[in-house]
Amino acid sequence: MPKEINADYLLWERLKKGETTAFNQLYEQYADILFSFGMVYSKDRERVKDCIHDLFFELYKYRKNLSSNDNIRNYLFKSLKRKIQSGQQGKLSLVYTSESSVLNRDIIDDSDDENLQENARRLSVAIRKLPERQQEALNLRFVIGIPYPEVAKIMDISLESVRTLVYRSVKTLREELKENELILFFFLKT
Repeated sequence: MPKEINADYLLWERLKKGETTAFNQLYEQYADILFSFGMVYSKDRERVKDCIHDLFFELYKYRKNLSSNDNIRNYLFKSLKRKIQSGQQGKLSLVYTSESSVLNRDIIDDSDDENLQENARRLSVAIRKLPERQQEALNLRFVIGIPYPEVAKIMDISLESVRTLVYRSVKTLREELKENELILFFFLKT
């Protein structure tokens, strides 16, 4: 039993009992964020959607066998990551695309400010130069907005390691973009 009963835990317990309203709520609550998360690992939008649908189908199909869980989001993220990986040959690699990056922000996409667009492009190039684990930590923490402890669980590393990865990433990006840190500030604040 979790230390503190939360809404997700109760929703999970209702799903285990076969309540379709709980299943629908869970899907509505997590489908979009799971899509954003999945796009970090695959550039194939349809594949990500299929994996999400398969995940929810299996959740409902095997609901009676599910164990109690007080961190549903983490469970769903890890399950989706495994599903995407199982359909790909070899190692799961990070995909840094406009769907999974800061460049998908409306304020940049709709901007007529060429300087802002150029800085966003430079940021994207700088991020792609980072090691994969640093890119993954940045995406999970700042693009998707997952708290550090959950990023650690998803990446299967310690909280200190996540903080170190993010710190090193930001330090490298600051050095790379030293003449104009405004776009980096925008990235970290959204």
